[in-house]
Amino acid sequence: MVLTRLDLLQGFAALFQSLNRQDRDAILGVTFTRRAHENDDWRTELNAFWQTWVDRMNLALPDLMVAQTHTRASLFSFSRQMQGSREPLVSLLEGLLDGENMNVMLRGVYLTSSLQRGQMDDIFTQSAARQYRLGNNPLASWPLVDTAPYFTRSLFPQALLAEPNLATESRDWLMRSRRRLTVFSATGGVAALLLITGWHHYYNGNYQSGITVLKQAKAFMDVPPPQGKDDYGNLQLPLLNPVRDATLAYGDWGDRSRLADMGLYQGRRIGPYVEQTYLQLLEQRYLPSLFNGLVKAMNAAPPESEEKLAVLRVMRMLEDKSGRNNEVVKQYMAKRWSEKFHGQRDIQAQLMSHLDYALAHTDWHAERQAGDGDAISRWMPYDKPVVSAQKELSKLPVYQRVYQSLKTRALGVLPADLNLRDQVGPTFDQVFTSADDNKLVVPQFLTRYGLQSYFVKQRDELVELTAMDSWVLNLTRSVKYSDADRAEIQRQLTEQYISDYTATWRAGMDNLNIRNFESIGQLTGALEQVISGDQPLQRALTVLRDNTQPGVFSEKLSAKERDEALAEPDYQLLTRLGHEFAPENSTLAVQKDKESTMQAVYQQLTELHRYLLAIQNAPVPGKSALKAVQLRLDQNSSDPIFATRPDGKDTACSAQPLGWQTG
Repeated sequence: MVLTRLDLLQGFAALFQSLNRQDRDAILGVTFTRRAHENDDWRTELNAFWQTWVDRMNLALPDLMVAQTHTRASLFSFSRQMQGSREPLVSLLEGLLDGENMNVMLRGVYLTSSLQRGQMDDIFTQSAARQYRLGNNPLASWPLVDTAPYFTRSLFPQALLAEPNLATESRDWLMRSRRRLTVFSATGGVAALLLITGWHHYYNGNYQSGITVLKQAKAFMDVPPPQGKDDYGNLQLPLLNPVRDATLAYGDWGDRSRLADMGLYQGRRIGPYVEQTYLQLLEQRYLPSLFNGLVKAMNAAPPESEEKLAVLRVMRMLEDKSGRNNEVVKQYMAKRWSEKFHGQRDIQAQLMSHLDYALAHTDWHAERQAGDGDAISRWMPYDKPVVSAQKELSKLPVYQRVYQSLKTRALGVLPADLNLRDQVGPTFDQVFTSADDNKLVVPQFLTRYGLQSYFVKQRDELVELTAMDSWVLNLTRSVKYSDADRAEIQRQLTEQYISDYTATWRAGMDNLNIRNFESIGQLTGALEQVISGDQPLQRALTVLRDNTQPGVFSEKLSAKERDEALAEPDYQLLTRLGHEFAPENSTLAVQKDKESTMQAVYQQLTELHRYLLAIQNAPVPGKSALKAVQLRLDQNSSDPIFATRPDGKDTACSAQPLGWQTG
């Protein structure tokens, strides 16, 4: 909206005729922000402009009135007219925006004066005259002299015509358009360059892969068939290596889409043909050569041995993918190849790479089940040895076999075995005698340390091993067990462990016997060691207690922590062992109101030691001993020897499973 006759308001000339040309060419008005007309933003922006303009006008009035005393009334009148014109102008704009069938885009309000002609009006004075019922003053007119435009020269190019599509595209729009065009052109150029570069790169890559396939195919055709008996697969390497390189020339083509390499990827066309040749070589030459060596190793292994089961395990996993454990196969074959090709790492690496591919892509058993005649005929030489080994190894229950395997592996992991002779100390031979020293050696697997640090941590692995060996021995068709099956396996293995643990410690402690003493001097020396020296009796019982009884919980544990500790597998196993050896462990237990059995025995043994020492140190020990015997017969009681025997018998009864006998 442009208000073009600002000069018809009285006071215009007094206020603006003194402006220079630059000020007259400026824009007087406000340009609203885009979409301001869609809400009340235009009203806020108009009020801000109008208030700023009136404030600046009021600030200039004092100086103008001093300089132009004859126009003071006109200046004041113009100021008041502008102050009062805002509300009618706002009402006019609201009417335009709210009008029916009108789609107004309000972009600004401007005030101009292009031609100073006609009669001037004084709205402020007329309004005041009507209010006080005074007559109207005569209205002045503009003289017929040259006129000058005010606030119009810059309005058209910078405001009105700058709006797009009014007269032509605006300068801002043109600049934005050129900028967008430049950005799009640059982006398109870069994209085209990248596209061309990518096509060139992938084309060359696929071209080189094709050259590699052709080169390796020619190398394969030039290799003569291997001669001799191959038990390790190494004689097949000259045939396998070129075909493997050709297969891998395009990478893992099975996982690549049709749009790979910008649509230039050729692996999906060539890869299947090359891979089919490679798989045929693996199934017809590489795997049979491995089986030849494995059959020989299995036949050479001791009957019903873990070594034989290990070979059978690898053979079953190589031919049947359903129960295959790649790591088990690779570990065994790596060890086998390392022993055969020691120092030849390149051969070992090549053999392992072919094994990796065979494990991932072959399933001899599934092909036979599908009726593949070639697969069936190739398996015939190995069927009888495998079935025979399965029958032989199935004689020992699978639970027992897995337990024995775990026990054997523990020898290489756990510390040295526990020897009861070493635990008792250097005075062992002064007090004890052993009928079989081998029974004094307890495997570390069957100690508290082995139970807590090895057995309970291997229970889940034992379940997997049991499932795997059941499948290897053809006892089950799957290596997947239900939760109930897993619980039963754990129960069976735990029962074997508890039984073995108890029997081993029972045999060791039963093998400890009190030695026969040939003289009073030997007996008193042994008693000194028992009651005040190394205390071999207590040491033996302490070792047994430490390995067959759960620990005592700290009183600082909360109820939740205590319940969690009670639920631990090692605590439950030690509790069961504690029940098995409760009579022996009770000899060291101290009751609240009563001393332990061992302390009572020590008191009797101390009295016996004093009694025997007095006889030994007498001037004539023989007479002293005879006198002691006569005294016992006369009194029919109680010297320390007589007093000790019942206690000794009671003690022996209380620890009867130990089998300790006195001489």
